Amino acid sequence: MQRASGSAERTSLIQPTYMFESSVTRTDYQKRLRHFQCAICVGIIAILGIALLVTVSYNLSEDIEDDNSTTTAVPNTVIPITNLTAMSPSLAPLLQMKWPLEGRPPPEWAGTTPSPEDISTAVEHGHAALRERRALESNRKPLAQDTPANRAQRAASTSAAVKPMADAAYAAEQATRALLNGTNSSGRVGGAGLGPPTNGSFLEPRYCLPDPDPCASSKYRTLDGSCNNLEHPLRWGVSNTPFRRVLPADYGDGISSPRTGIDGAKLPSARDVSVTVHRPSYAHDTSFTVMLAVWGQFVDHDITATALSKGENSSSLSCCDSSQPPHPECFPVELDVQDPFYQEYNLTCMEFVRSAPAPTCHFGPREQMNQATAFIDGSTVYGYESVRATQLRTLTAGRLRMLRDGARDLLPPATDPSDPCNTKQMAQQGRYCFMTGDDRANENLHLTTMHLIWARQHNRLAAALKKLNPHWDDETLYQEARRIVGAQMQHITYAEFLPSILGSDVMWALNLTLLEEGYSEAYDPEVDPTVANHFSAAAFRFAHTLLPGLIHNVDASTGTVNYVQLHEMLFNPYLLYAPRGAPRAVRSALDTPVHSVDPHVTTELSNHLFERPSSTQRYTNSSTAPKRPGPCGLDLVSLNIQRGRDHGLPPYPQWREHCGLSRPKSFEDLGEIFDEMSLSRICKIYNNVDDIDLYTGALAENPGGRLLGPTLSCLLADQFLRLKVADRFWYETSDTEVGFTIEQLSEIRKTTLAGVICANEELLDQAQPRVMEAVGPTNPLVDCRELPQPTFGPWKEASPKMKKKT
Repeated sequence: MQRASGSAERTSLIQPTYMFESSVTRTDYQKRLRHFQCAICVGIIAILGIALLVTVSYNLSEDIEDDNSTTTAVPNTVIPITNLTAMSPSLAPLLQMKWPLEGRPPPEWAGTTPSPEDISTAVEHGHAALRERRALESNRKPLAQDTPANRAQRAASTSAAVKPMADAAYAAEQATRALLNGTNSSGRVGGAGLGPPTNGSFLEPRYCLPDPDPCASSKYRTLDGSCNNLEHPLRWGVSNTPFRRVLPADYGDGISSPRTGIDGAKLPSARDVSVTVHRPSYAHDTSFTVMLAVWGQFVDHDITATALSKGENSSSLSCCDSSQPPHPECFPVELDVQDPFYQEYNLTCMEFVRSAPAPTCHFGPREQMNQATAFIDGSTVYGYESVRATQLRTLTAGRLRMLRDGARDLLPPATDPSDPCNTKQMAQQGRYCFMTGDDRANENLHLTTMHLIWARQHNRLAAALKKLNPHWDDETLYQEARRIVGAQMQHITYAEFLPSILGSDVMWALNLTLLEEGYSEAYDPEVDPTVANHFSAAAFRFAHTLLPGLIHNVDASTGTVNYVQLHEMLFNPYLLYAPRGAPRAVRSALDTPVHSVDPHVTTELSNHLFERPSSTQRYTNSSTAPKRPGPCGLDLVSLNIQRGRDHGLPPYPQWREHCGLSRPKSFEDLGEIFDEMSLSRICKIYNNVDDIDLYTGALAENPGGRLLGPTLSCLLADQFLRLKVADRFWYETSDTEVGFTIEQLSEIRKTTLAGVICANEELLDQAQPRVMEAVGPTNPLVDCRELPQPTFGPWKEASPKMKKKT
């Protein structure tokens, strides 16, 4: 894998030319080559044999001396410490940890135990603060529709149902301030700490109920993830619940204000960090394709959907308009007057709205809300609430609704005129953006295409199941097809995606690998699968660095290559209406190599995010007219850094310590952790090593020849381990109530992403078997018909008439 050099330009690598003696005939050469290969093989086998004997003898001797010194506890797995020899030394400390990693418990309440009268007074203060905010919102104007900032808020896909919950959480937050009046919790680890329960003082969601109703027995998942864990049926992994907090929140005031520097001073502007540290580079990782990033985003949207704060009637909030009164949920990014890009537009402010607070059922620090289910369950395809799920169904033969366009099925159109994805020009042609289980599906063309593929996959499965079982009704066909889709998404994620980003050694060592046959007994109901706050707000955003600025498009008929700027594919799914739009979109993802995972991000994302130049937009105020015509885009890196501060994520060194890695106490300690270029830039922008943002620090780590550095490997491995062992409906489960038969499971294990793509209306003629990896000698292009495909015979069941006869 190539790393960025100190120059913005790179010299292309030239393949060496190999020459052979002309006196050696081809036959002689092949014979000598075979003899040489045999000799090498014998030597390797001998070395492996000796190594195996040494390892076994070492293990036996260690077992006799001290059983505890040779193993590390992992759920349902015992890991010999000698496995460390197969891993990078930088990852060795991970094997000394207990997995899944244990977070710190919430700190105790910072104040004195409040009396009932104190609580009553604080609650009234909270309600008054909420009334005051609602009055403020009634007099504010929302963001203009056709702007990058409005598209960014739309991309967050915040449901209207979030607003009442967020308002209640805000009131509880203000009540917390009243209870702690006079108590300084800003410098205390964990800030305010876990306060007394709110006990219905504010509007509370059902997960605050002390005794929820018992769960009904079912072989199918609920849409919202409830009743997956029978002991925590309304909280663990359920949609519209708080993220899981692993380390105590680091808020500036100990309650909810964004993180500040270790000395209490303001942190450097997120945009200044972006410009200084996350400069663009042209270092490609030619081992992987953009499909790796596409699948990462598809899975990310299946398990995370951070809700944003909204204005009146769930309208978008405007934060950079100085003519409006400031809103408490505004946290705009400061732009330098000499910013290398935005100075051309006379901009000194980038829109940013804080994430919506979630009710925690207690007084105490702010927590954010995840609208998605934590489980890899296909909710991004089907939705995670009943209204959307029903809208997407035909309610016949188990099928999802599609738009029939000639001989092709496209996703159903989203005809809402207020959707900033839609344009007047396209609407006049009868073309709209698309509706799926997740409103973010139109965010970029590759993501929309992935949604199309899986909607087609569902209908293909439903048709096959109906043919096998004509007596099944619509609901059974829908649920069985949905069940298979979720299983296939899990299989692809753990068989193809995670090995690419974590490495097979980490996968094996931490019990993330899949079984080749039989059932898994890994389910642990005491493990919380809820998505961690740091995972959603920082760690899993590493994939943004993978995206190149230019996407390759190859004309299959002529072989010519053209390039599309990445920002032109954002909120622009209309290519799918073209006759071969979907195949071209898929092929571009398979043909384009990714960038290296490092701090460097293309300017397509750091300057032009959600940019859509409009010929109709004009600046009429000459005193504020920009030097260039607008509009200009946003900076995704700045938004990522700002989001981590908004969520009160502790600084980068604390996360290394959480993972059992060395905790840097000075910039000098980073010399062996960061690459030289990143270290020099980080030292220039941050005042203290304990000010470094998790997103920036984790990306700056030297990966040591791997895709990710040790901190990102740790944080991602922990979350995905939880999603596997804490999912009662995990597709390999031996639970006969919710699991597949062994024959069905055998067919699901034949699933590959290449096979799913190729099977759906012949999107491609050829594909490499591992589409997230580049074409090569061990991953060549093959005819789609040669790829293994599951068969569905094991799903055939006897009809009711046959059952009666037997």
